[in-house]
Amino acid sequence: MIKLRTMVLLLIIYGLSFVAVNYNVNIFYPYYLLKDYITYPVRALVKNNELNMSEDFNYIRITNLEEEIDALKKLTNISNVLTDFNYLNATVIERNREYWFNSITVNKGSSDGIKENMAVVDADGLIGKIVNVRKYTSDIKLITTNDVNSKISVVIKGINDIYGITKGYDSENNLLRIIIDKNENISIGTIVETTGMGGVFPKGILIGKVDKIIKDNDNVGNIVLVKLSSEIKDLRYVSILQRKEILDS
Repeated sequence: MIKLRTMVLLLIIYGLSFVAVNYNVNIFYPYYLLKDYITYPVRALVKNNELNMSEDFNYIRITNLEEEIDALKKLTNISNVLTDFNYLNATVIERNREYWFNSITVNKGSSDGIKENMAVVDADGLIGKIVNVRKYTSDIKLITTNDVNSKISVVIKGINDIYGITKGYDSENNLLRIIIDKNENISIGTIVETTGMGGVFPKGILIGKVDKIIKDNDNVGNIVLVKLSSEIKDLRYVSILQRKEILDS
């Protein structure tokens, strides 16, 4: 014999089915309504997080694009500094983490007229020189390399110009070391430029400003520590200097 509770349940199911079929009523509507009501805060939170992530991504992307545009604008404004040269803009495409301050690779090569020993700058000053050239890419040895064979003749500007030569780099403090005569007097903040001697780096390219002066351990001269004008550790775009007479020949 069917129990009363079971009979009542069957009658309820039958009644609901009858109403649903004959009157086209969704008998599960209250369930969906209740479910939506309960889960709404969770769905709203997820949607809000997705929106915030999308906005953050767009903000980062726009910021990066603005920085790239500003960097390229700066490069286009330096062509009036050295009138004997054309400036070929290039993008940094590779950099070895273990030798971060030694060299970079750019997306310009022999097909663009690049040759070894061409000087390389950015919008703020000297970067280095071309050392290896392939058809579509080139390697640049940075002025911050600690290669003992890589030296640059520089001049510390003043009432009486003081000449020196680069000797290594302090990567932690972004300071270039320059050896000068021990009897020379130099003021902090004095501008340092290339001399043009040696035939690689044109005269008058900005390197940085004097930050500190210390005694040389060998007592041969003084060491001038120069704060570089260019942000060597974060290079994206550079310009390769092509002498006009070379291009015309």
